[in-house]
Amino acid sequence: MEEEDEEIMETPGLALRVSLSIIVSIGWLVFLVLWFAFYASDYTVYQNIAIVLASVLIIGAILGASWASWSIKYGCKFKKGK
Repeated sequence: MEEEDEEIMETPGLALRVSLSIIVSIGWLVFLVLWFAFYASDYTVYQNIAIVLASVLIIGAILGASWASWSIKYGCKFKKGK
């Protein structure tokens, strides 16, 4: 088990992607708070739902692209049953 943990720590780019995930998540929460506090009252409920869903899709695209590129490079290194 320790060897596997050491291999993960030596994988380049992992810390960058974890940091990106944290920053994007916090940024999304800040966006939602600001949106609902200052802008949401100008729009209908359906428009606000659309804004939230669009922001989730944008977050998914950013994080998905970031993690997919890493998993393509290093995913086979951590395959189960290795």
